Amino acid sequence: MTPSHPVAPEDRPGESAMRPAAANDVARLFDSAGDPSRVERLLTAYAVHPEGAGFETAWLLSWNPRRGLLEGRLVLGAHESLPLAQALTAARLVPGETTEPLEIRAFRAQAFAPERLAGVCARAWNGLTSGWEEAPPPASSGLGELAPPWADASAIGAIAFSVRDRGHALLVGSFRDAPHRDRGAALERLRGLGDAAFALHVESEDARRRTRQIQALAEFARCGVSPLNLAELFQHAARLAAQATHARGSALWRMSGPHALKLEATFGPAGTRERLARALHPLAGVAVERGRPVVIERVTDEPLLSPEAAAQLSAVVVLPLAPFGRLCGALAVYDRAAFHPADDPAFDRVDLDFLAAFADQAALMVEAATLHERLRDAERRREDTQKRLAHGERLAALGEQAARVAHELRNPLASIAAFARRVHRSLEESDPNREYLEIVVREAERLERTMGEHLQFATLDRPRLRLESLNAVVQQALQSASERLVRRRVRLLKRLAPELPPLLIDGERIQRVIANILDNVLENVSPGGRVRVESRRVQQHVVVELASDGPHPPGDLIEQLFVPFATSRQGGGVGLAVAQEVVQQHGGEIRVRSEAEWTVIFSFTLPIVENQDRRRPGTERRATRTDRRRRYPAA
Repeated sequence: MTPSHPVAPEDRPGESAMRPAAANDVARLFDSAGDPSRVERLLTAYAVHPEGAGFETAWLLSWNPRRGLLEGRLVLGAHESLPLAQALTAARLVPGETTEPLEIRAFRAQAFAPERLAGVCARAWNGLTSGWEEAPPPASSGLGELAPPWADASAIGAIAFSVRDRGHALLVGSFRDAPHRDRGAALERLRGLGDAAFALHVESEDARRRTRQIQALAEFARCGVSPLNLAELFQHAARLAAQATHARGSALWRMSGPHALKLEATFGPAGTRERLARALHPLAGVAVERGRPVVIERVTDEPLLSPEAAAQLSAVVVLPLAPFGRLCGALAVYDRAAFHPADDPAFDRVDLDFLAAFADQAALMVEAATLHERLRDAERRREDTQKRLAHGERLAALGEQAARVAHELRNPLASIAAFARRVHRSLEESDPNREYLEIVVREAERLERTMGEHLQFATLDRPRLRLESLNAVVQQALQSASERLVRRRVRLLKRLAPELPPLLIDGERIQRVIANILDNVLENVSPGGRVRVESRRVQQHVVVELASDGPHPPGDLIEQLFVPFATSRQGGGVGLAVAQEVVQQHGGEIRVRSEAEWTVIFSFTLPIVENQDRRRPGTERRATRTDRRRRYPAA
């Protein structure tokens, strides 16, 4: 066995001559620096060419930082008949999955742990250098105790490619004949070319990534001054955060309460983005609570993630959105795309710096958009208030004019009714004009009652409250309407609850409410019908119901009953409008419905808590103080 041969100093790159034509061909490595797979194919093709390392067969393994293994990538044999330029041109072509050789597909299924390497392979990988040896000892097995494919070679060479002082790939080749001294220089030259090509790829990828991130920040800045609503702005933020970091998906939450987050936007695969966003919700809460980013590189160790979600994720970053120190949401990105086994799926410092800047910009955008929406809502409310105010002023002017007209018409109507009654009394019973005068008197009285209601509604002032029994007020109202009930032969059903507490009410106003509702009820009830009056307590309210079983006219519009000046025949007139206003002034509400045999049921409620006596029971409300003379007696 011949010992391995390190590269002599005189064999270092730059000290061995290279043909000008070959140098031009090798320059193709750097034209493909943007694609690491193409760089690997070109290096492997160069390694098996006689003008390169002169390997008979070359195996390229790529370092996978996630698994901590060297994974098989390429297998290529020598093509002595092809010039170097044609061999490199052929290597630039990307083979499809169906046209890829079976040998390559089988090699890609193999992986090797660095500590299980032996001989020159171990020395090259551990020292990030190159070397060769003859008749190597039996090589250690890869995963699954499989021997490496170069185990039967009589002489092998190994080259470890590095990027930023870390192993990137390992190229192992077998020699057809015993290597000579120039082969060592060729191996070292190939190592230098590979290191430069891979370093150029990494630097180019960093430059492209920073350019992509700057473009994302610029595009999002343009979104901030565009006429977008909050939903569109959230969706743009989620999309740009994922695309700028090559993440598989993202999610954005917004604070909907002091300690509540609401999912506003997601980006990623349609079938999983909503489910993963819901799984990441606890991490968003932690980021908001701590006020700092949450970076997870091993999701299987995170207790806040369910096993189902952890199985679908590889890396997660969650950042709080806090404009001016006030938390307003959270932004999460997950699963940085790895296009090559050597790519680390975890988010590195460049991505974290970008995401921090993007989160700050997103927070400002969300804050500005929120303030803009509030401003638009406030402007809209101001315009609505101005319109209602103008409408109210017109109605107030119209009400004042109507009140003056009603007041002026009362005296002529009273005179007409008085003279009509006088003439009616002077006529004999057989005079046909007597019936006409009865109609005149009845219509004049109806006009007087209508004008009185109009004045009552126009001059309604605040109630004068005092403690009174509601049942007593109901009894007084029914006593005033007893004559009409008897004249129309209406049967009164009265059920007043005796346990009602005294209420702080204006008795005269509430009596007017009951009288106005009774007037409307008696207009609909037929002679011989029924009227039900009931009072009861329901929790912290007292309910009074007045119902009738009269016929229900078709097309009756219940919603017009409380319109003060309704012109349709279904309107309840001014009396119900006055009743509604009085009940509302007492903190209650009035409703109307139909139920079973009762055609119309009016009910109004009065609160007990707001109307109870607020004085201290048995004592004065004022705090008593002792006499100052008793506290400071004379000496």
